[in-house]
Amino acid sequence: MAAGLQIARRDLGLRLILGCMVETSLGVTAMAHLTGLADWIDLDAPLLIANDPFAGVQYDESYRLHLPQRVGIGVVLEDWFNLED
Repeated sequence: MAAGLQIARRDLGLRLILGCMVETSLGVTAMAHLTGLADWIDLDAPLLIANDPFAGVQYDESYRLHLPQRVGIGVVLEDWFNLED
């Protein structure tokens, strides 16, 4: 179904943006895996979160996205984050 929607929106001339307002690296890394389908990308929310408990997508000095090279979507919990506190 999702592939059909992608084809239909392109056939109709509709454009797609992937974006977020306040999202940790967990959600943004998941969305970053879909960037090849989007016309615009606005996934900079983790840069605005000082205490993001996840390590996922990385940004270089030109703010280009780099996906982690780990299993699954590549997100791990930061070492400093303790769920038992």
